[in-house]
Amino acid sequence: MRLYLPLTPQDRPAIQDARANVDLEEGRAAWAVTSEASADRPGEDEEDLEYEALQDAVHVAFTGARSTERVLVIAADVPDGAVLPATEDGGAFGIRLRELRSARIASFHVTEQTAEAADADDTDPALLWFDAGEGSEALEFLDAAAGA
Repeated sequence: MRLYLPLTPQDRPAIQDARANVDLEEGRAAWAVTSEASADRPGEDEEDLEYEALQDAVHVAFTGARSTERVLVIAADVPDGAVLPATEDGGAFGIRLRELRSARIASFHVTEQTAEAADADDTDPALLWFDAGEGSEALEFLDAAAGA
């Protein structure tokens, strides 16, 4: 199952060191297209649902960001059984990790805009995609906004 995880300070070392996996603590919030979410949206394309789950993670990440910051979301894979059902506060795609788990990093997504600019815009935040091996570049782009 593909998870979308807003960056935490604990994630940074794994990304900076270009590790293939990131350790996720039990109970960590994430966003994913679960079988329940798919069943609630019959006929919707899987890629569209993945986009919605990613955007939910981005919007949650912005709630904890300063106005001058961009946000980064990690896309990572875990077995389907590693997650608990959706939570009320997580929207349609919110889930929690069942247990401590190492997740394989698939990619990174960083907003082009800062939190303030995204808040002023009425569209979904545009994201830059970074390959799993480009974690240091993703962090550099993320941090450039705060340093500007």
